[in-house]
Amino acid sequence: MACPQIKIDLNKIKHNARTLVSVCAGLNIEVVGVVKACLGNIEVAGAMMQAGVTLIGDSRLQNLENLSALDIPLMMLRQPMSWEIPRVVDITDICLVSELETIKRISDAAGKARKKYKVIVMVETGDLREGVLVSNLFDFMKETVNLPWIKLEGIGSNVACLQGVSPIPKMLDVLVDNAKLLREFLGIELPIISGGNSSAWKLIESKDIPPGINQLRFGEAILLGQETVNLNPIPGTYQDAFILEAEIIEIREKPVPECSGGLRKRAILAIGAQDLCRGELRPLDTHVQTLRRSSDHLVADITGSRQNYRVGDCLSFIPSYEAMLAAMTSPFVEKIFLS
Repeated sequence: MACPQIKIDLNKIKHNARTLVSVCAGLNIEVVGVVKACLGNIEVAGAMMQAGVTLIGDSRLQNLENLSALDIPLMMLRQPMSWEIPRVVDITDICLVSELETIKRISDAAGKARKKYKVIVMVETGDLREGVLVSNLFDFMKETVNLPWIKLEGIGSNVACLQGVSPIPKMLDVLVDNAKLLREFLGIELPIISGGNSSAWKLIESKDIPPGINQLRFGEAILLGQETVNLNPIPGTYQDAFILEAEIIEIREKPVPECSGGLRKRAILAIGAQDLCRGELRPLDTHVQTLRRSSDHLVADITGSRQNYRVGDCLSFIPSYEAMLAAMTSPFVEKIFLS
């Protein structure tokens, strides 16, 4: 088959999801399977469902449209834009929100659809992306609780998405403590405390996840078998469920200034920033080193490889999350599903 291509091993994704679901079930934590890095792919979502994931999340309306064909509740991970709200209410069951005006618009749309709609209010706990400040949370929720077509399902947070801040128990204790106060003083159930994304695996592994956190949103942890801060592998999971292959279109020895005039064998691959963005690639051939890239060329040093590469051969890589996201989105990269 033609390169570039990305091979997606659905059995490995299913295995990873089953491993995480099993561990989290022992802690009374629900796993939301996040498929936004796969362009909301139904086959990837299906693999997660077969592993016991009971809620699928994505941040793009177009992806959720595709996923609505599945018999599973859907979560909108990004607060919807105003024009998206009627359709989000129609096809999803719950969304993450942090603006009162948006929640009011969701309530209006839900009223027209005669559908009680669930929201999780995001709280700022240190990432400085979306989230209501803790000091404003009580007043915010007090206004929200009176909206007729809104069901306040819970509160949640993001960590390590924007600032790369490693999660610590104190960040999630804020959610647990405030949920308790809100339940007591507003007389609401707030059944869900959504404690973040794949970065929270560090807290599970160290047994530091605060009691009361009962939902986590896992994308990278399932797809690449790693947490998102230090990219450490999660025990018992695969890190190679996605393999990217790109074709060599030139091989030449070229002078390299840092080698004091020495020659290095370089391969030029037919893939570039348009397909990978800034994402990293880890060659399966450990003697190959990726160098620079332009919009549609990637240069690799193959001097130390024991393989006799020729023009037309493909090199294989494990992509980082960003590279996987870009490659799955690129129309120039063929997607091959293995099952």
